[in-house]
Amino acid sequence: MNNQNYPIVESQMLIRKPVSEVFEAMVNPDITSKFWFTKSSGRVEPGKTLEWEWGQFGVKDTVDILEAKPNEYISLQWKPGGLKPTVEMNFEPKPNDTTLFRVTEKGFWKSAPAEDKNLEEKIGLMLGQNGGWTLVLSNMKAWIEHGIDLNVIADHKPDLIKQSTSKLLWIPLYNKHGTF
Repeated sequence: MNNQNYPIVESQMLIRKPVSEVFEAMVNPDITSKFWFTKSSGRVEPGKTLEWEWGQFGVKDTVDILEAKPNEYISLQWKPGGLKPTVEMNFEPKPNDTTLFRVTEKGFWKSAPAEDKNLEEKIGLMLGQNGGWTLVLSNMKAWIEHGIDLNVIADHKPDLIKQSTSKLLWIPLYNKHGTF
């Protein structure tokens, strides 16, 4: 058994836009920050190390971009929960200019899961990652297809939203046209 590949987290969503638009939304931080993280140190490109920030939570993570093949594939590593799983994003063209966007995350175990002393913690992390990817894909779909930010990233953990003198440090529901 290759423990780096089992078990995995997987989430997918059909997005009713061409693969080039969906791929660009994941590599261009000016777009990605509309539906996922709030800030990035740069564009997703192979070999880059980026810092992604979720300002509403006061959280940052370092992300190593392993591969990025335009309109097909992105591979990266990051450190949720102190681990270093690999995230693979696949962009599959579908009929009628739609895209099946699939995300898999693997590498949570260095040994067989049954032998892991932190089994419950890792299972909890994986369940959280799976839920997180589902939220990201849903918010991405709403943004790319309709120009609407559902705020699901911030709203799924409202007690963790960083506040400053009763003013939230994130942008309220808006669309890409700048209207509410």
